[in-house]
Amino acid sequence: MIPALPFKDRDTISAVQEKNFSRMMDLCFERHPFYRDRFKAMGLSRGDIRSLEDIHLLPLVSKKDYAAIPSAFTLETDGLEEEATIQWDVMHTTGTSGGRPTPFVSTTYDFYNTLTANQRALEIRRVKGSDIVANLCPMTLHPYGAYHRTIAACNVLKIPVVSPLPGRPSDHFHWSANLDEVVDTIARTKASILWGVTSYVRRILIRAEEVDADFSAVRLAFVTGEAVSEEMRRDLTERMRRIGQPVSSVNVSYAATEMQVGTVECCPGSGYHNPAPDHFYFEIVDPKSHEPLPAGQRGLSVLTHLDRRGTVLLRYSMGDFAALTYEQCPHCGSWTDRFVGMPSRADDLVKVKGMLINPDVITDLLLADGKVGEFQIIIDRENADDRLSSDRMRLLLDLKPDADPEAIVETVRVATGVRPIVEEVERAQIFDPDRTLKAKRFKDLR
Repeated sequence: MIPALPFKDRDTISAVQEKNFSRMMDLCFERHPFYRDRFKAMGLSRGDIRSLEDIHLLPLVSKKDYAAIPSAFTLETDGLEEEATIQWDVMHTTGTSGGRPTPFVSTTYDFYNTLTANQRALEIRRVKGSDIVANLCPMTLHPYGAYHRTIAACNVLKIPVVSPLPGRPSDHFHWSANLDEVVDTIARTKASILWGVTSYVRRILIRAEEVDADFSAVRLAFVTGEAVSEEMRRDLTERMRRIGQPVSSVNVSYAATEMQVGTVECCPGSGYHNPAPDHFYFEIVDPKSHEPLPAGQRGLSVLTHLDRRGTVLLRYSMGDFAALTYEQCPHCGSWTDRFVGMPSRADDLVKVKGMLINPDVITDLLLADGKVGEFQIIIDRENADDRLSSDRMRLLLDLKPDADPEAIVETVRVATGVRPIVEEVERAQIFDPDRTLKAKRFKDLR
């Protein structure tokens, strides 16, 4: 381990990446069931991959490939260091076809590296030794990274963490906290950092303001799991500053189970810093040719593990469009690579009545004046039983008493070219935080 590696010069970072990549290639050619077979079928030999400059010769792997046979992506570790032979834990990804979570295996070797990565991430995020973290990630049926790695991150930095345990994953789980209990826990423990999924953190802030909870210690929100527009950041920040510290801010991460940590901001809008360039190599590639794109150009984000012994992924498509920079961060001075601009899904645009619409635009409009609490955008047909029926856009809204539904309709119509139908509904009908991990802001039911 190299202390504070993200803050070393680019030459030092690149040298470590090359060294780890070479070792990873040795292991994958010899001990990785999926890649060993794939390389053989391609006629690719170890000598063909001399450095990271040759990484484009490796095949791009999709989430579908990985989910189809996850055990084939686990390294064969017999004969390696003892830490590599011990299975520490198994986290699970979400979003696979059929709804089955995909296991992601970490050995003891990997978990120790994960601690290092998370320590660096909190260093970049400027966490203090006096901070107390409220782990707002819910309890689930399958273990997943956000809940467990939040605790691990706090442990390695030697700061307190409280986990209220929201979520009701099973009739056999008896310790679930409802919304008010979570709010009370944050106030009672004087938590200074709220860490969780964006939509759940927002719901906590809404409820805390309604009940006049003492959130005076809150200074940061670490949000993950959902894209955060600048309008959403503004909404969250204003809510925090009304009930928390006057200089409260929102820190966003771009994360994945396959990382066990997130790329993080050092300050709002600074970009998403890679906290462990010795563990992760990111590329931005052309979505069709899969050839690497120059720094700053937007394309498909791709992850390569450089130093793992459990589940190992090479040139793994994250399924998002993003851009990278290797320039020094002007805010924190780090030289690690950063994603610039919020990564977005490839399928963000949807066609409604012949108009291409970006749901994020509608989201920003709904958040603009602070009069909309929970919300959901639904695209369906006027007659659900008739496939030829016209499209329609419905907005399920939790509105403040002084909100003007007709003004909302007109604002969305002007911005999108489609006149929506506004339906005022109960907040829990849109998003019940006791039953789901995150809010579903957009549904296409056609």
